[in-house]
Parts: sequence; C-alpha cells; structure tokens
Amino acid sequence: MEQMHQRHPNPRRRKKSKMEIFKEAYLPTIILGIAVVLILIFIIGSLSRLSIQDNQNQQLATDPTEDPAMVQQRLEVQQLLQQAEKLALDFEFQQAVAVLDSFTGDKSAFPELAYKRGEYAQQASQMVTWADPSQIVNLSFHGLIVNPAQAFSNQSYGSSYNKNFVTTEEFKQILQQLYDNGYVLVSLDDIFSCQSDDSGNTTCEAKSLQLPLGRKPLVLTQTNLNYYTYMENSGFASRLTVDENGKPTCEMVDADGNTVTGDFDLVPILESFIAEHPDFSYKGARAVLSVTGYDGIFGYRTNPSVKTSKGEAYYNEQVEGAKKLVAALRETGYELACYTYNNLAYGKVSNLEIQQDLNTWVQEVTPIFGQTDILVFAQNSDIGAYSGTKFNTLHNAGFRFYLDFGSGRSGAQIGSNFISFQRLPVTGSAMAHSATSFTGMFNATEILDSQRGSVPT
Repeated sequence: MEQMHQRHPNPRRRKKSKMEIFKEAYLPTIILGIAVVLILIFIIGSLSRLSIQDNQNQQLATDPTEDPAMVQQRLEVQQLLQQAEKLALDFEFQQAVAVLDSFTGDKSAFPELAYKRGEYAQQASQMVTWADPSQIVNLSFHGLIVNPAQAFSNQSYGSSYNKNFVTTEEFKQILQQLYDNGYVLVSLDDIFSCQSDDSGNTTCEAKSLQLPLGRKPLVLTQTNLNYYTYMENSGFASRLTVDENGKPTCEMVDADGNTVTGDFDLVPILESFIAEHPDFSYKGARAVLSVTGYDGIFGYRTNPSVKTSKGEAYYNEQVEGAKKLVAALRETGYELACYTYNNLAYGKVSNLEIQQDLNTWVQEVTPIFGQTDILVFAQNSDIGAYSGTKFNTLHNAGFRFYLDFGSGRSGAQIGSNFISFQRLPVTGSAMAHSATSFTGMFNATEILDSQRGSVPT
C-alpha cells in the first residue's frame, strides 16, 4: 500500500532552456529592482520640488531687492485681514472695518485691503437691529433618539418616545433647514441682561442685537438631559462625556454591548454643525441645557442613593466625571439650567414642596453643576404670575431667567427683576400634527421619520 504513494520521475519531463531559467530565477529580482529605483526617483523628485518651492517662498518673503519696510507692511496687512475676518464671522462688520482702517501704510499697494473694507462696510450698512425678544424663537428639544426602531418598539415607553422625542437624523435636517432659512444661534445673554448691585437689587432688560439682513436670531434649549436609568437600551445615548480633545461628545452602548462615542445627541451634533458652519453661531453661542437631579445629571449617577447601591468609590467616580463634563460644556459656551430636582410641575405643587425640591438641588446638584440663574419649568407647568410666594422662593434661590412652556412660536415678558421667555417644543407630535408651527423655520412634514408610523397626539 505504501508503494502507491511513492513519487516516480515523469518520463516526459524535459530539460529547461536557458531562457526559462532566466525568467524563473533572475527576472523577478530585476523587475523588483527597477520598481525600487523608480520609487526612489519619484520620492527624490518630490522632495526636490518641495525644496525648490520652499526656497522660492523664502526668497519671495526675503527678497533682498524689496524695501524691508514694504515687507513689514505686507505682514501687517495679512494680520489685519485675519483679525477682520474673525470679527466678520461674528457679524461685527463695523469693527472689522475699523481694524482695516488702522493700517497706516501705503494702502494703494494692497488692493485686497480696500476690497475687504468695501465688502465689510457694505454688510455693516445692511445690519438689522433686533430689540424685541418676543420676536425671537426658542426651540426646545428633549434628548434625541439614535435608534428609532428600538425606541418606538419599546413596550413600556415606545408611544411616549414617538410622541415627545425627535430623532438624531430629524434634528440634523432641522439644523440644516434653519441655517438655510437664515437663522443664527444666539445665547440668552445676547438678548437679555440681568444685573444685581451690591445691595442685591436686580435690574433686568432686553438687549439690542444686530444681525445681517436676512439673518434671524434663534435660541435652542434641551430639557431633561439626564439619560435616565429607565431609558437604557432604548435607542438613546447613555451619557454625555468629554473626548480626548476635551470636547463634549456622547457615549452609547451598541448592539454588541460595546461603549462607543459619537454624535448621538444634540450637543455633539450641534458641535459638528458649527464646525462646518461657523456663522451659524453668533459669538460662540450654544444651547441651554437643563437637568433634574434625582437620577444624576447628564447620565452620571450622582444622586447620593448610588452610594448605597454601588458604593462610594463608584459614586465619587461619577461625580468627578460629571464635574469634568460640566467644565467642558461651560467652556464650549453652553448655558446650564435647572429643570427642578424631581421633575416637578411647580405650578401644581405647594410653595413648601418647591422649597424642599430646591433645597435638595442645592445640596446634591449645585456642588457638581455650579450656580445657575436659569430655570426651565418642568411638566409644562409654570408658576403663572411672577409675584407672590412661589416667585419669591425662586427669586431667592437665584433664578432670574424663566423658560416657560409656550403655546405659540415665541413670547417674552421682561420684569424689573426677571425674564420670562417661552419655549416652542419640537416633538414628534408637534411635527406630525402642528407642522405649521414651524413654518419658515423648517418643513416638519418633510423631515418626519417614516419609521414613526402613526404619531400619538
């Protein structure tokens, strides 16, 4: 049996020719050598061209035949143009003109200076003043849905998610249409002012805002941004966090149980959009972000009960993570607000309950969150009138800005010591059944995700 597997010489096998031996033994090596030589020639040629270009640029900058004073003026003009361009991005066209006018050299030698000055001067002449905050829209969102199919099919809360929440893809389209329709993101501090003197007396007033013709101011608010425990594995992000560059982003647990980061909610989506469209943000404006405290903040379990269930080390880790995030959000330009500690409808509870709720906020949230003078009313319930015991309680707690749940597109009330500014909620229900509320801002019917099916009213 073993003999059946022995190899025998092939009687028809012939001796190889010299050409065949050359092809097999030497040709591949020769081809490889030629390829290496060609690659080296290409690399050396590229480096030579770069060196020549660098030398030419250096000669241009240090041309010995050019007047040194002219070289210095050229550098000064480039710096002034850069400064003016930064101001123009914030629509500060008059200041941009002033920067260019500060050049004292030979303006005729730099035609680009006159060209940009003319452009900025024309834009400055077309600025429109916004002095009435009631004409400014405040669009309000809950947390965004990343996976609509998972969220809408949730047995316990799917109907509520469909009714009250917006998806990440819908939000991206909303931002693009807002931008295309001329809207510009502004902060509360851009349109309102509340100042306190040494005696504690507060004076509030509206501020004038100037924007180019065709641009319209817009405020964005996100409410209840807590990534509650009950929302885990429901198609939402798991928390806000800070990336390797110190910028706010989102974490999410994917289908395989892995934690990934990305544009999974309003904050990182807005950051990406502003990076591509810097003129969408007026002087670095971002959104107002509001949280409760009973299940932690921004997805960090900072409520003291966690000490009992998961230990003090875990709690301390959560607190430090939340503090790091809060610092990054404030540094980026986000305005942070209270949404009550227990998600309470302040208009429907007693003044004593409000006091107790705020006391818990001060004890548990303020050390992590910092001070805030912005209150976003929860549960679509405000206090009605900005006077009386409830208002005094809120005012004594340091709140000056009150973001109400509005029934119309916009509205503002400016008191001697408070600002009331209505929010226009953007929800699945509002887009499906009240699309005209957003006319001129975005096409709600066009944006609405088809996965929603029939949206509850």
